[in-house]
Amino acid sequence: MTVPHLHRADQTAAPPLLRVRDLRIDFAHPRPAVEGIDVTVGRGEIVALVGESGSGKSMTARAVIGLLPRGAVATGSIELEGREVLGASEEDLRRLRGAGVAMVFQEPQTAPNPVRTVGWQLREALRAHGAVSRAEARERAVALLRQVEIPDPETRVDHYPHQLSGGQKQRVVLALALANEPSLLLADEPTTALDVTVQAEILALLGRLRDETGAGVLLITHNMGVVARLAQRVVVLREGRVVEEAPVRRLFAEPEHPYTRQLLGAVPRLPSGSEPPTLAPPPEAGASAAALRLDDVRVVYPARRGQAAFTAVDGVTFEVRRGEVVGLVGESGSGKTTLGRAAAGLLPAAAGTVHVGGADLATLSARALRGVRRGLALVPQDPAASLDPRFTVARSIAEPLDVHRVGDAASRAARVSELLDAVRLDPGLAQRRPHQLSGGQRQRVALARGLALDPTLLIADEPTSALDVSIQAEVLELFTRLQRELGFACLFVSHDLAVVHQVSDRVVVLREGLVVEQGPAERVFGAPEHDYTRRLVAAVPEPVPAEEAQARRVS
Repeated sequence: MTVPHLHRADQTAAPPLLRVRDLRIDFAHPRPAVEGIDVTVGRGEIVALVGESGSGKSMTARAVIGLLPRGAVATGSIELEGREVLGASEEDLRRLRGAGVAMVFQEPQTAPNPVRTVGWQLREALRAHGAVSRAEARERAVALLRQVEIPDPETRVDHYPHQLSGGQKQRVVLALALANEPSLLLADEPTTALDVTVQAEILALLGRLRDETGAGVLLITHNMGVVARLAQRVVVLREGRVVEEAPVRRLFAEPEHPYTRQLLGAVPRLPSGSEPPTLAPPPEAGASAAALRLDDVRVVYPARRGQAAFTAVDGVTFEVRRGEVVGLVGESGSGKTTLGRAAAGLLPAAAGTVHVGGADLATLSARALRGVRRGLALVPQDPAASLDPRFTVARSIAEPLDVHRVGDAASRAARVSELLDAVRLDPGLAQRRPHQLSGGQRQRVALARGLALDPTLLIADEPTSALDVSIQAEVLELFTRLQRELGFACLFVSHDLAVVHQVSDRVVVLREGLVVEQGPAERVFGAPEHDYTRRLVAAVPEPVPAEEAQARRVS
């Protein structure tokens, strides 16, 4: 039975599904993680809780479901359907989780159990809240997979998570959350790790599930485009406090708090398509020499463990000119990261040629290849994983200088200080280790490390995907300034089209290992020629409320 969506006018007459009052969460730190937060969610309502890392978004959601970290002390009141949750016994909380409130986690790759089938996990979720036979559990599991629009659910129910795509895994996470028909869903960054087209599908699915089940949704996100597309109301948090709350259309049209205006102003945007694209001028004479050129490149992953050989990219041709930024975009599995690794000489080409600075990587001796790599740098997606946790910031930045034996100890120390200044990091951070830094600071360290040897070519693989929108804006501004000042070429790999549009001169669009379109960034994003590129652009959630975005697309 489909439960009709309760509009905001209906909700004012009924008590809220969730009422959080004066919530405060303390750790053994000077500042509370959450300080006096008030939030309500009505039945059938989607409320977005937005703010940067450390604002208290996820901590508030965890308090609602009784999953605060060890050492946290929470006071105030959290009522779900009129029942007090804060201070409830563990037995009462276990009954609540899944049946009254359920959580949709951020990372679909790790949320499902990798050693159990999808059907087994759904069956266990059902059994946790009542006796159910094996046959009934399987029937219900198939129905849940069908509800979240998994294709061929009768077969997929017996699959393991590794046999599913990222989007399908996130749908399984949704099915697990819906198994016991909760009245409230806590969705913590449910689309952050997904490609733009899959993200659009999951957002549409969340909206349809809300309409079908009548569940309320507390959406935790830093993506203002997602907020605009899905939410009815927005609560803005900063440093554990609510700084603004408003209906979504009013908040985007007339933000009152400076912090809200800062968040909205930091969102990168694609051209609207209503105006003809402004094309970048052609490169000056002598500037067309390629820092990187791929000619008819084919990369094949060999057969292993019973799996057949896989062609990841096939017949790819493009170049990155000196002093130019080329964006490489496409969905997961399109071959973006494979091409980045091939360009760095980390993967051999099965066919075609990869030239870096005019040198064919396949023909170089080990010594010559080492020399070419000195002029090439990588900036990874996750600096927390790429920086040695034992090393200080200074040692991490100096490591390329040590490896290539550049200068003496004094000159290396001077270079580290120079690089810290270039990426706008306090020199006092030099002796800290990665875990003592924020995400934005770690990304600046990774950029400084990449620039240590004055590279002519930088390969950046999703360098801002893990960052909050305002920190992302700072890193992108820093990247653009350094690229302009130092003149290095860059292959910028990302699935975030708006970010690529902001930093790139030209764009290459990949689909299933093939180049389907390439050209100036303004033209590709403002007036795409290929159907696939048009689909990618259309799927980007604009930081404009849904009705206005639709009107803009129609016009």
